[in-house]
Amino acid sequence: MTRVVLFGTGRGAAIAHRFLAADSSHEVVGFTVDDEHLAADTHRGLPLVGFGEVENRFPPDDFEMLILLGYQQMNRLRQRKFEEAKAKGYRLASYVSSSIFQPEPIQHGENCFIHDNQSISLDVRIGDNVVMWSSNHIGDLSVIEDHAWVASHVTVAAEVTIGPRAFLGIGATVTNGVHVGEEALVGADVLVTDDVAPKSVLVAGKGKIEFEALPFMRAMIGGGKL
Repeated sequence: MTRVVLFGTGRGAAIAHRFLAADSSHEVVGFTVDDEHLAADTHRGLPLVGFGEVENRFPPDDFEMLILLGYQQMNRLRQRKFEEAKAKGYRLASYVSSSIFQPEPIQHGENCFIHDNQSISLDVRIGDNVVMWSSNHIGDLSVIEDHAWVASHVTVAAEVTIGPRAFLGIGATVTNGVHVGEEALVGADVLVTDDVAPKSVLVAGKGKIEFEALPFMRAMIGGGKL
């Protein structure tokens, strides 16, 4: 059994704690937050320590870490914490729901959180620090690159590449062979039939919009929860 420290005390950490306890071989042994947010010694009945000294209380040789943060700053916040934990020497644990049908083991990196009821086909590769919420379909030979976020009920066809830090909203559909560029945002219910340039935004019914033209979208991503 792997002993795991969870980063955060918000919704993401609570979700990770409950899923790991109910559906994994991981044992959650404590929590950590940035030092300036440390306001107690315990959280959910377990030790809570500052990130600045977490390696003293939970040495990286003996414990792993899992960081389930949201898509703030187009997933850059979660990426930054992932890199800081790696710099401290931690191996980052992943959670893959046991409810997923797997014709062969899923190829995934560190610090992935892959929820229930996924349909993941053959030869799919999932990078580091990827979050996939419930009930998505990922077609064969597709690649989801590092730090991406896939919301619920997303359909990704075959031989698709989802670039680093990209965001796919609820119900989005990406057709065969499409490349979604780095840090692109595909909104809810969007049908994507052509390659998506890096940092662009697709909104249902409005086509492609430059990211700079959507300040409200920037605010949403900057304040994304979890």
